[in-house]
Amino acid sequence: MRRHFVQSPLHNRLRRLRSGSEPPSGNPEEDRMCWICLTGDEDQRRRDWVHPCRCRGTNKWVHESCLSRWVDEKEMLLPDVPVTCTQCRTEYIIVMPQLCRFDVILERLDKGCERMCPSVLMGILAATVYFSAVTYGALTLLELAGYSMGMKLLQEDPSLLMILLPSVPTLLILGRLVRWEDCVIRWLRRHNRRGVPAEHLDALGLPLPGAPLDDNYFDELEREYPEADGPMGGAFETEQLGRASTSFCIALSLPTVAVVLGQKLFGGIYGDNKLLGIVLGGMAFVAAKGLASVFLRQSQYQRRRNRYVLDYTPLNRVHNLAQRR
Repeated sequence: MRRHFVQSPLHNRLRRLRSGSEPPSGNPEEDRMCWICLTGDEDQRRRDWVHPCRCRGTNKWVHESCLSRWVDEKEMLLPDVPVTCTQCRTEYIIVMPQLCRFDVILERLDKGCERMCPSVLMGILAATVYFSAVTYGALTLLELAGYSMGMKLLQEDPSLLMILLPSVPTLLILGRLVRWEDCVIRWLRRHNRRGVPAEHLDALGLPLPGAPLDDNYFDELEREYPEADGPMGGAFETEQLGRASTSFCIALSLPTVAVVLGQKLFGGIYGDNKLLGIVLGGMAFVAAKGLASVFLRQSQYQRRRNRYVLDYTPLNRVHNLAQRR
């Protein structure tokens, strides 16, 4: 948007009114109509007519007050886009009063803050995430290696640990992306597939109209609407936020659960080889959770696969009410 600064905006406004907005006496402009409010000079003669673009005829006229409101709406919606005429695409020449030096300094400071603050905010957020990851990594090291051994490792090479410690929560979260449960489910469904019964197929082997849905339909349904069990799946949907946060918490709680299970389930190994007991405890937790997830998904799949709709009869309505109670 071209903005020109003049020394005397009042003098320029009066000169514009004399030259274009208010026609000379004896030669009035005929058939002027504002293209915004669609009114002319029939009822009451106005003095704020302008023709700010290359349009011809009655479409070139517009009330200055109407145009000012229209320009404000456009600038609020798209502040960085020049305001142009909707018909001829002419960019409006908008005249702004000249600022004093103090106002210019304040305006430049304001624009500089607007450009700089997003970068500062991103830096603060990145630093917060980094130091949170370092703290979590340090606590995990103390939990796995013990307080005395963990403090000794932290004091030996702090610079190396400042690089390795933030990778602990990162690797735990990325580990959730390894969906070995999906491989187990695909194997189970591949060995237990059910097609359309033969009585619902035509001579060419194609399903007849009204044939039952086969496993291919439900597999395609799951591909179109996948389960948001991973840390990234469905993160942008409100209804999937709970699953995403649950997966995130499970990933970060893995070291603690591994230590507890390693001590409870593998006590004998835990005393001789502490690290082996922790690894076995973590593997037991991952395996148990994965098998439970496989069982739950298969159960939900079978329920959806075997559902059916009853006729709306009095007997079925009574049966449905009894089932809900």
